[in-house]
Amino acid sequence: MKHAANRILSLLLLTVLILSLFSFSPAALATSGELPEPSAPAETAAPTETAAPTETAAPTETEAPTETAAPTETAAPTETTAPTETAAPTETTAPTETPAPTETPAPTEPLKEIAKLTTTLDRTPVVLLDVSESHGTVSSKYATFVSLTWYDTAGNALSADSKFEFQTYRMEIRAKADEGYYFSQNLAGYLNNSAASVSVSADGKYATVSREYQALVFAPRIIKHPGEETVDEGSFVSYVSTAAFATSLSWEFISPDGETIFDSKDITKTFRNSRCDNDGVQKIIIYNVPMEMNGWKVRAVFKGAQDTVTRSNPVEVKVRIDPDRDTPEMTPAPEESPEPSAEPSPTPTPEATPVPTQEPAPEETPLPTETPTDEPIESEQPQEGHEHHYSETWYATAENHWRECECGALADIGEHSFVWETVSIKDGIAQQKGVCTVCGYEESQQITINQSQIFNKIPITLVVGGLAGLALILVIADSVIKARRKYER
Repeated sequence: MKHAANRILSLLLLTVLILSLFSFSPAALATSGELPEPSAPAETAAPTETAAPTETAAPTETEAPTETAAPTETAAPTETTAPTETAAPTETTAPTETPAPTETPAPTEPLKEIAKLTTTLDRTPVVLLDVSESHGTVSSKYATFVSLTWYDTAGNALSADSKFEFQTYRMEIRAKADEGYYFSQNLAGYLNNSAASVSVSADGKYATVSREYQALVFAPRIIKHPGEETVDEGSFVSYVSTAAFATSLSWEFISPDGETIFDSKDITKTFRNSRCDNDGVQKIIIYNVPMEMNGWKVRAVFKGAQDTVTRSNPVEVKVRIDPDRDTPEMTPAPEESPEPSAEPSPTPTPEATPVPTQEPAPEETPLPTETPTDEPIESEQPQEGHEHHYSETWYATAENHWRECECGALADIGEHSFVWETVSIKDGIAQQKGVCTVCGYEESQQITINQSQIFNKIPITLVVGGLAGLALILVIADSVIKARRKYER
């Protein structure tokens, strides 16, 4: 039993020693020491005692007057001089304060280099398109979008409310490096996944990606065709049609047989009492519609840049007879009865059934005319009615990911969001694998592990609990051994 008590005591001492080691920290020592008291300022010298004021001389006694017939007047006593004012004690100078020691600035970490800058432009310049409809972004890590600027051939910056014209423009996307980073002087610039010109400021804080574009020419694109209308004879009717990339609008009248076509401004040459109002943008109003106009067709004619023309679908003018108009009904003439002939007339051969005349098919919208340029003009916008269908497959680079439509449009552009997993640890180096939670892009990295940091993360309760369990096992083992020895005896 004595041996067991000694062992338990030894284990308890060992536990207390380990706990004291865990509780030891330089911060505790720092807090336990007393801070030195600041030295008291030097005592100032006592002010010098001022000299006592000099005593004034007593007034001189007048001599006794000699007895004469008329007594002589005694001289007036002399005025005593005022005591001199004592000088004010000199003020003691305050002790000069000891200047505080200047703090040594902490060493700054070196800036990290950005070697690649990726940018995106969502819309190229198109004649008559607003400049404000083009937007740029920066998708590289550690860089921030600053501005997008367009310049004409003269080098003048375009305002946001202006429109592109038929000429060459230079586009610049400006980016800024985040805090702690800088752009390399050998920076590689990309615009819409293609190499582009790039310049870097002298301090490396700003970078500019630039490219030249020839403004594209699109023929006017019909957005709304005019709709059919029915109008009472002598009344008025209006038609509306709209188009994009159009500079002007006119209207044409087409005869029912399709052989006569004239501009709406010449309407009085065919319909004398009618007139039109064309706003040149989207609407026409026809006044005093005659019955003779029934069956005619009307269509919009849009003109765009570089003499491009697009016509809308023609729409038929339907005119109803005015029921209030007094028009005598024509009585059909009676048919003459044929006189019977002596000989029976031969049965006439039936004529072929006439084929109904088909209405002329609507004219197709002509293709945009070619512009007088050396290079062909490419269309980068989807056709009318196109809807984007982005692929389920993700495209990715080392910096970001996106999805694409068959027309080339991009969507869901963003940076990777990695979840890291430690694959192996060897010689203090951990090999980690990261998988993007959005697109599945994989990346690997190595990190150095500090063993002391791992030890410091072990909970103290776990250590104490382990020691207590070990002590309990030893006590139980000792009791079992003693019981066995006692039984053997």
